Amino acid sequence: MKPDALIQSYVTEVVRHLPKRQRTDVGFELRSLLTEELRGRVGDNEPDTATTLELLAEFGRPADVADRYRPAGFTIIRPADAPRFAWISLGGVAVQWVITLIAAYTAPATGAGDDWLSRLGTWWLSAGLGAFWWPGLLVSLSIVAAVMAARRGGDAPEWTPRAAAALDRDRISRPLYVLAIAGALVGIAALVAAINLATLWPELPQPLLDAFVIDEAFLATRGPWAIVLWAATLASMIAVLVAGRWTRTTRLLAIVGNTLWVVLLVWWVAAGPIFAQPYADSVTRGCLLLVAAICLLDLVLTARHLRQGSPAPAV
Repeated sequence: MKPDALIQSYVTEVVRHLPKRQRTDVGFELRSLLTEELRGRVGDNEPDTATTLELLAEFGRPADVADRYRPAGFTIIRPADAPRFAWISLGGVAVQWVITLIAAYTAPATGAGDDWLSRLGTWWLSAGLGAFWWPGLLVSLSIVAAVMAARRGGDAPEWTPRAAAALDRDRISRPLYVLAIAGALVGIAALVAAINLATLWPELPQPLLDAFVIDEAFLATRGPWAIVLWAATLASMIAVLVAGRWTRTTRLLAIVGNTLWVVLLVWWVAAGPIFAQPYADSVTRGCLLLVAAICLLDLVLTARHLRQGSPAPAV
């Protein structure tokens, strides 16, 4: 094939990937560029097929060349955010798998054919594949955010020193942290009150009182360990509040605390009933697995933050 025909074939293949309104202009520009480049290589000699093919191969695949001419659209996920997006996507799927697998293998047996393999198959066809709703949701939200950012264009706020100060990842908001501690105390008080519901409010309907009856074995062996972890967690939160920021020590304490909470909650779920009523017990187990997953996610994020190092206070 003659050099001109090779260049024309290449140009045709490139413009095929472009919008119709661009093809004529891009084709003319690209054909001229390649012809001049080829003339520059051979000098006063006539170009041959081998030299032309070498030039086109170096220029790139037609689809890649077409991308250089294609008008820029909006970026769904910026390259700088891609690693974090991948971690959040895969982490969400992994957390769902852990929770649903534990629930699948701790549920009571349903019959003779209910073995570990059948449970795995049932789990994969339901919760296993269903967990991928999370990456899909993140991509959909990213598309919406990208479209809104593209429409906002030049109205985006510029970088300022004040914005840089807000990047101090270890600083906390003391008012919000006080609310978090207060919320934790209220939650603990509500849980203790629910356990002693029959003593505190005996006039409540009997079905409601029966729903909050704790299993005696749980109350005697597994339950008291929560008091130790509650005390340690509150002490760690108060230390962060007093310092006004996270330190390496409090980050390490948070990792240890989250690890112990995950172990304790999984033990609670796996070792036997927590509430005497089966329905209340199954609901509670599901909630505890969700809390364990949140602790696990926080553990991973804290460990990652600690590995990256704590910068000096920005303000």
